[in-house]
Amino acid sequence: MKQPKLLMLGASLAQIPGIQAARQRGIHVISCDHLPHSPGHALADASVLASTFDPGAVLAAARQHNIDGIMTMGSDQPVLTAAIVAQQLDLPSALTVETARAVTDKRIMKKRFQVLGLPTVPFVIYKPDSLSVDPQRSAAQNPATADPLEQLNDPVVIKPVDSQGQRGIFVCETAAEVRQKAPQVLAFSRTDEILVESYYPSDEVTVSGWVHEGQARILTLTDRERFAGTEQLGVCLSHEWPSRYLGSHGDEIASLTQAIVSGFKIAEGPIYFQYLIGPSGVRINEIACRIGGAFESQFIPRLAGFDLTATQIDLALGRSISAASQLALKQHDFRQVREHLSVQLFFAQPCTIGRLTPLAEVLACPGVLDAGYHLKPGHTIPAITNATARVGYCIVTAPDKNALEQRLTQVYSVLQVIDTEGVNQLIHRPLEVLPLEQPE
Repeated sequence: MKQPKLLMLGASLAQIPGIQAARQRGIHVISCDHLPHSPGHALADASVLASTFDPGAVLAAARQHNIDGIMTMGSDQPVLTAAIVAQQLDLPSALTVETARAVTDKRIMKKRFQVLGLPTVPFVIYKPDSLSVDPQRSAAQNPATADPLEQLNDPVVIKPVDSQGQRGIFVCETAAEVRQKAPQVLAFSRTDEILVESYYPSDEVTVSGWVHEGQARILTLTDRERFAGTEQLGVCLSHEWPSRYLGSHGDEIASLTQAIVSGFKIAEGPIYFQYLIGPSGVRINEIACRIGGAFESQFIPRLAGFDLTATQIDLALGRSISAASQLALKQHDFRQVREHLSVQLFFAQPCTIGRLTPLAEVLACPGVLDAGYHLKPGHTIPAITNATARVGYCIVTAPDKNALEQRLTQVYSVLQVIDTEGVNQLIHRPLEVLPLEQPE
């Protein structure tokens, strides 16, 4: 029997579970990442140095290796690349190119929310050079040539329409500040437009789930804890299960999740939806059709009994979802809490890493399900502006909230990021009360 070949878009820590799971099932895996030192390359059968944002380069690699399937996990933008390549080569794909573009381009995504009548924060799509703006002019004075930025109340959030990892995101107090920072946003985009949306003070929750035959099945609803304030807006510190909003908003979020799935015509596959909960209620922040980047592939099988990674691999190779997976989806109720879990995504103050706590010591702590480092000794950690400054992760489980807090305290008593001068620069819990040093 011919050994199937799977092209994995990305070779970072987020894709390693997929690479390993596929190889364990006898699948020939080709990793694709433009970074030669990405750790997944060493674990794959073969590797390709190409940007996962570049469909042309990935298509050439796919043809060269005569692949049978293509997938990604933990990363937004390669979802579109995978759909384009699958269409070109007549390979299995859960998403059409149209749907893949709608869930990776925030211009299309946000407008679709409006058309479907789904709750999202007010927004405009802004092309910085589209008109010469007089800061004193209002939309009421000259509607035909009005500055689109005047449609929103300050402050606003600006972000790229096609990026990820909180890159190029800023909170701006005035339209003038938006125009000033727009080039920094566009530096993380392949377009000439940016998303400008009203700033909504809120908590954030994340839905991880699977769509089967057009029906959304929520696997977990977690609190997505972030840095306090707006300097590191949206940068995630941890995912906490169960969400504090599970009882009060679980049913509403389930209803919205199905409405999104139906409205975007998502027929099959993983979903990762982010919601904001604030004074005006629930608002949809962003959506994605991929396994989450906070190591959901490791903890969801434990909490829900559903193997996200194995099912995604089957989907990419055109195999039917297994009877066991279908049963797990049918039987799982995300409202039922059996244990507590925290995914710690930890950071450090700006420094050059001299030493990290050996992973074996972290993994030996009670309740630790998995842990890993993104960075190595010798790496210089920059000021925290987005998720790329993350040092590592640790997944901790416990039977209840109190036990979880005790276990997290123990983890942080062991975990260290020692700089070249011998100082521990790890940012400890509770993270929100620790001021972050700013570069001079």
